[in-house]
Amino acid sequence: MPQLEISTNIPKEKVTSDIILTLSKELTAAVGKPEQYITVRVLPDQLMSFGGTLEPCATAHIMSIGKLGIEENKAIAAKIFSAVEKLLGIPNDRMYILFNDQPSSNVGFKGTTFHQILGR
Repeated sequence: MPQLEISTNIPKEKVTSDIILTLSKELTAAVGKPEQYITVRVLPDQLMSFGGTLEPCATAHIMSIGKLGIEENKAIAAKIFSAVEKLLGIPNDRMYILFNDQPSSNVGFKGTTFHQILGR
């Protein structure tokens, strides 16, 4: 159920399958949920500016059912900013991360919601 979506102006050619899979492992470690539920999506070639320039930049959205909060978000941000800078070359001062803690009733899977699957 945890999802990482990164919109960036870097070219598609720089986003490899290995990068996607590494980001999946980073998010798994950061949120402490099984990788079988992790989704990573990178949207390259976006028309974006940050701070008035067109240098490499990004916005990231992290959604999860739980495991997000004041302290958790700090730890997750540290891991994801570091991974994005290393893997995609986007400096940590040219990206924002938006955190979205969803109730289990708002996330569907296997023809139902996680509320029904998890019983809460």
